[in-house]
Parts: sequence; C-alpha cells; structure tokens
Amino acid sequence: MSYTIIEAALSTVIQKLSGYSSTNVACGDYRILGSGQDKAVVLQPGAFIRNQAAESWMRTQWNINIELYIAYGGEISTVAGNIRSERQTIMDKIDQYPTLDGTSGVVLARLNAGNEPEVWQVGAQQFWKQVLTCVIEERLIVDIQEDPY
Repeated sequence: MSYTIIEAALSTVIQKLSGYSSTNVACGDYRILGSGQDKAVVLQPGAFIRNQAAESWMRTQWNINIELYIAYGGEISTVAGNIRSERQTIMDKIDQYPTLDGTSGVVLARLNAGNEPEVWQVGAQQFWKQVLTCVIEERLIVDIQEDPY
C-alpha cells in the first residue's frame, strides 16, 4: 500500500458527495481553484507515524490535509454557513466509509481536527479556506527478508 493509493481513495469518497467531482476535488493541484468553482477540495499530505504493530505487521497513521475552499461572495454569514455545512457533509461522508470504501489495509479513517477558516486569494477570486485533518490508519504485513538473529 502507499500514501498515493490512500489519498486517491479519500478523494473518491469525497467525490461520492453531491456537488463534488474531479472538477473540484484534486490531489495537490491548486489549478482547480482558478476554474470558477464555488467550492473545492485540495488534498495534501500531512504528517505520518509508522511503527511495528507485531512481528510482521506495520502500522501507519497517515494524516491527509483536506483543504476545503468556499468561494467568498455575498454576505459573510452566508459564506460562514456554507463552510460549516460543507465541512459537516464531508465529515459525515468519511464517517460512512471508515475503511475508505474497502481500501486494502485501511483500518479506520476519521476526521480528527480542523483549523479556523481563513481568507485565501486566487487571482481575482477569494475563498474561505479551512484545513481539516483526516487520520487514516493502515496496517499491512511486511515480508521481512533478513534473519533478525
């Protein structure tokens, strides 16, 4: 398994939501923000922790930053309501797919943190941006090649 596969699986789960598709969900590609989207998600790698869970088992906790962008326009109360609503919708969808729709090795995916929203400028368009941290626990069997003794 690799980070790239897990990131792609998270992207696929988010795209199961109404209003999200490959046109406004991307892995590390900020160009979608310049395409006139009223909401978008950019996934970015975060920190990770890796340790041996048992003799041949490795356990990795991947943190993926879900950068949620909501176009800034109209009343601030409307934009604030939109970011709250979209954040909750994404959180609920990940809760419904705790193994990222059966991705091999994934034991549990969950949102565990988010920062405060901030204004983000892309060209002439402004967004409210909030970074949500998704922790994904992966376990896999490692074929150890050396004799430990």
